[in-house]
Amino acid sequence: MKSLLIILSACLIAQACTLTNSENTALTFGAVFFSDESKIEAYFNPGLLVETESLDSGWIFLGKDSIPGIDRDVPNFENSEAINLPHRLPFANHSFWYKTRVNLAPGVLVIDADDGAQLWVNEKRIPKSERGVFFEILDSGEKDLLIRVVNNAMAGGLRKVTWISQADFLNVEKSKNAIRNSILLKRKAALAQDPGISSKLAKSDAPEKKSILDDYPILITEPLMILGTDGKYFLRWVSEKPGLAKLTFSDGIQKEIKSENGVFTYEPAANELQFSLVQEKSNFGDFYFSIPNPDSNLKIALWGDSQGAWDIFHQIALQIQTHHPDLSIGAGDLVNNGSDEMAYPRFLQKLSLMKTPQLLVPGNHDYDGFYENLKPDLMNKFLFRESDRTYGMQVFGPIAVITLDPNEFFPVSIPSETPQRIWFDEAIESDAWKTSTWKMIVLHQPPYSQGWPDYHGEKSVQDLLKPYFHRGLVDLVVAGHTHDYERLKSDFSGNAVTFLVVGGAGGGLEPEGDQSEFPLMDKVIKQHHFGILEVNKEELNWKVFGLDGELLDRFSITKRN
Repeated sequence: MKSLLIILSACLIAQACTLTNSENTALTFGAVFFSDESKIEAYFNPGLLVETESLDSGWIFLGKDSIPGIDRDVPNFENSEAINLPHRLPFANHSFWYKTRVNLAPGVLVIDADDGAQLWVNEKRIPKSERGVFFEILDSGEKDLLIRVVNNAMAGGLRKVTWISQADFLNVEKSKNAIRNSILLKRKAALAQDPGISSKLAKSDAPEKKSILDDYPILITEPLMILGTDGKYFLRWVSEKPGLAKLTFSDGIQKEIKSENGVFTYEPAANELQFSLVQEKSNFGDFYFSIPNPDSNLKIALWGDSQGAWDIFHQIALQIQTHHPDLSIGAGDLVNNGSDEMAYPRFLQKLSLMKTPQLLVPGNHDYDGFYENLKPDLMNKFLFRESDRTYGMQVFGPIAVITLDPNEFFPVSIPSETPQRIWFDEAIESDAWKTSTWKMIVLHQPPYSQGWPDYHGEKSVQDLLKPYFHRGLVDLVVAGHTHDYERLKSDFSGNAVTFLVVGGAGGGLEPEGDQSEFPLMDKVIKQHHFGILEVNKEELNWKVFGLDGELLDRFSITKRN
């Protein structure tokens, strides 16, 4: 069925421009590209008109399985069912298999599936295009399509399949880039703070304006401090363009930082936490950071599943900032679509509102679009450094924190003899872990959860952690995934373990009044929220707050001698 896909066109309103009197003088920018998203809405949904063909009928659902592994042979199924799209099923950690026969000309197939998809055409596996998250059809004719939906979410399936002709696709990409470049140019001019040559720009056409501003790159996101999984803090910011950035520290010493892709990284020394930032002729101003140094007290913000709900997460971030935490930990599903190039820069800018270092844990949506090999290219590009693992252990005064990433495997798990499992077995048996007063594990998928119908938590996570619960090697497990707040305290061979689900930082909330029969959690609250954990050698004090800062829950744990 042919249809027209229409997105509201961009409203590119010319704005007053103020720059410096001299083009050799650094131009000051008072804010970054993502500081006010209401002014750049068309950047994400540019005004395009493209003819598409929705392949939403004539599908056969072959069945599901939970066989491990991302590289699979096509199974044999005895039963099948004729369906139309969208099609979703409440089976976490399963593969769903679909087939159809269609006649296609050269173009691209866009497959919308939870959490990712693999494609076979005429029994031949077709890899995802290197140009984006779509599949290229190179010749005309009748095609047998087989799609494997790789689902790590609580419910999943094949939502939509769309075909776009080769010519239309190329035109769309060209038009999209042109619109985005125009918006970027106008945003740069609007954010410039220095008086002097605005009249010159006002009299110039777009190419002349671009020529004037080419030497003045803008920050897409401002610098943010991230705690790497190796225990080292690093500064991360995203610029409009790659090249050299210059940091001038409070003692006058200068350093140049190079980036090949516009994502800048710097690991500061203790005396390098206050600096001014310049790139080419752009002056981005002064920045100040602090690294927590807890001897006996620590305040940690805990949240999860911001998941692309930018307005809500913006409120969460501002509320967290009012508590002045020493550290913020995000428990996965940091974005809604890990294959969206702009999702992570938007996320980083929201994080910067918290004014605290960040420890980030991947979730299944952060891997979306990268189920060819489960290597989430964009997540790694923007949130981690090239040599980073996505899991690690940190010790902050009285508390040790292990972060895990079971999304590195399909289905969700940390299998024996894998590098992550070998590392985890060593970390949890280490003296650093065993001698810490408090021991907290953070990961995305919870071992126990009640808030989503027919979902009870991840058995693979239970199987991994239960032996350590019984040995008294875990005090607290924090997760997201279920979009609500949940709390449970359980006893394992005389050892108390508290479980928290903090999946309410933005994603759509789970259905009110509809939940699983087990496990029976001590508390389930289906509101957007975040938590503040205050830690000392004697107590853990936990408070949960709603969007307006209202107190939703609290408890304390006293450490037994």
